[in-house]
Amino acid sequence: MSELWLRDVETIKVFADSLRLRIIKRMEEPITVKQVAEELDIPAAKLYYHINLLQKHGLIQVVGHNLETGIVEKIYQVTARQFKLVNPLIAGAEFPVEAASALFGNMLAETAEDFLYALTQRDATEGEPPRHPFLSKKAFRLTDAQLTALHGQLDALIQQVTALGAENADLDEPQFELTLVFYKK
Repeated sequence: MSELWLRDVETIKVFADSLRLRIIKRMEEPITVKQVAEELDIPAAKLYYHINLLQKHGLIQVVGHNLETGIVEKIYQVTARQFKLVNPLIAGAEFPVEAASALFGNMLAETAEDFLYALTQRDATEGEPPRHPFLSKKAFRLTDAQLTALHGQLDALIQQVTALGAENADLDEPQFELTLVFYKK
């Protein structure tokens, strides 16, 4: 249940809906539709369509049942701790702008929220320069050769962080997060 690669456009479209992303976030731990509805302040009846789509595409699953006043209530949970998307699919013409907007907007909003929390929790006595949290935004020009080289370095960094994550998954150490956004302006 550690990771699931989303390899087809239809599943990515289902995943990349802003409401469904919020549902998935709540389902990291076992939860009922009624509980999700309460947390999102949305009537449960409006969630069932989305729950069924997420289940149909293998993003969530039933992990148990509750008997609530004579009614059997399903308990759902995500099928993976991390959902990974095949990048060429989300860059292709078949991937709607609305889905990309929901997916990237959610990722960046979650990053901003986590980063702000990390700022409030940082150790004021940490040395200079502080090792975390760290934020930098740069605008720059590149030749084609420099672009290719930089892209390769960024890809290598992502692979290194991914390998460290897998290697250290069972360690009782603080967890760090890296969000990398690189684009042509």
